[in-house]
Amino acid sequence: MRDELTIAVAELYQGIRHDHWHGRTFRQFWEWFNARCIAVVGAASAEELAELEVELLAVRAMVDDGGYAVSSDRLDEVIEPPM
Repeated sequence: MRDELTIAVAELYQGIRHDHWHGRTFRQFWEWFNARCIAVVGAASAEELAELEVELLAVRAMVDDGGYAVSSDRLDEVIEPPM
């Protein structure tokens, strides 16, 4: 995988940190996350897609573990700092 894709994936990991999203809504998070993933996949060549898929699925697992995967009726809730 090219360096620019590796950097883009690393930026996704940094961008999903909870402290970046305090005070914003889950909807804002998902709009950002989906747009970034689409941009990263769009920048990849066909030969890079399989490896990139593995990387993006790992980021998505961290997103799920971080509590961002909420039902649609909660998308407009504000993300609060953990207690």
